[in-house]
Order: sequence, then structure tokens, then C-alpha cells
Amino acid sequence: MARKVRKGDVAADEAVYGAIRRAMHLGRLAPGTKLQEPALARVLKVSRERVRKALHRLVHEGWLTAVPNRGTFVPSLSVAEMREIYDVRSMLEAAIVRRLSEGHSAGAARRLKAHIADEKAALKINDRGRAFELSGEFHVLLAELCGNDELAKLLRGLLTRSTMHFSLSAPQQLHNCAGPHDHGDIAEAILGGKAEKASKLMLAHLAGLIELQSTHPPSAKRSDLVEAFRGV
Repeated sequence: MARKVRKGDVAADEAVYGAIRRAMHLGRLAPGTKLQEPALARVLKVSRERVRKALHRLVHEGWLTAVPNRGTFVPSLSVAEMREIYDVRSMLEAAIVRRLSEGHSAGAARRLKAHIADEKAALKINDRGRAFELSGEFHVLLAELCGNDELAKLLRGLLTRSTMHFSLSAPQQLHNCAGPHDHGDIAEAILGGKAEKASKLMLAHLAGLIELQSTHPPSAKRSDLVEAFRGV
């Protein structure tokens, strides 16, 4: 008979998963770092089974890469690959903000305003991990507000691939997703029905992210797991 899953088990599994994700958002796990179950279990003071479940989930979601007979690694992304991803994102996201500017529901407006408020709150207390997480969610939220599940799924996949690269390139004092125009400016243009302005702001924003990551590539130095998970 299968063991009954208790609520505490689910909470503990989420905590391990969340700790690894937060270490990524804080830019503490360098590309190529091998995440070994025994080492992670010791650092996080949990069972190997719990670590294994978290790693499998992260691989499934695209945050980590599993290499047969070698293990689980933090993925590497070349500058050329990063530029290709942002090229696709630019085409999609310019169209997304145009559509939202031309028409959105009152509920969509409330969700967008609430998200911008959450971003500002995270930045105010300098919570880099939370600010980084929210900055990625902003772009997915815009796609979701269009009411197209396939569009949101596509953008989420692109963001997952590019997020790790950005987390390691972004400054410790994260500000406005590190782009030249913040999300608040883009949201304001959308809510004001200014489609052309929203599109231009989004393209400039993404171009700024490309420039940042091209001039500040992630370090190839392997991560110290004790330091990576300190405080998470």
C-alpha cells in the first residue's frame, strides 16, 4: 500500500523546492554547477528523497538540466542563445502589450496594478530574490491577461530558459528588472490605452536586458552550496 501523503510532507517538499528556486533567483548558482542529492540534503538538512523530488520537478519545469549518467546541472546559456530567445520574446511581448492597451478588463487592470505594487514593495526592502521572481512573473502575467493559454505557456517556457542567465548577470541591487524602463511605465501605458508607447517601452526594456547580459556574462566559477543556500 502506498504511504499516505501528509500535509506536512507537501509543505516540506515545497520548502526544499522553494529554497533551490530562491538560490537561483539570488544568482548564487553558477552555470554548470552540479546539484548532487547527498550534498543538497546535508546543506538543507532534509532527506535525499525530498531533494530528489525537488530536482525532478525543477528539471520538468525547465529550470535545471538532467544529463544521463552524469547528474543534474544548472543550465548554461550562451550569449548567442540568449539573444535568440530575446528576439522571440521581443516579437511576442510587443504584440502582447499592444493587445492589452487596445482593450482589457477591469479585473486585468486590478491584477496588473497589484503586481506593480508587489514589485515596488520588494524593491523597497531590497528583497532581491522576491523582486527577481516578480520581475519574471510580470512578463508572464501580461500574456495571461490576454486570455490565451498557449501564449502564456510559450512565454513561460522562454522565460524559464533565459531567467537563469539573467539572474547571474543582474546587479545585486536589482532595479526595475534591470531594464531602462520599469514595469510601472509599461503598465501605465497599457492602462492608459497607449499601444504604441507600450510597445516601444517593452522593446526598449528587453533591449536593455540583452545589453546587460551581453556586457556582464555570468561567471563560470562553480558555486559553493553552503554559501548558495545561506539564509534561504
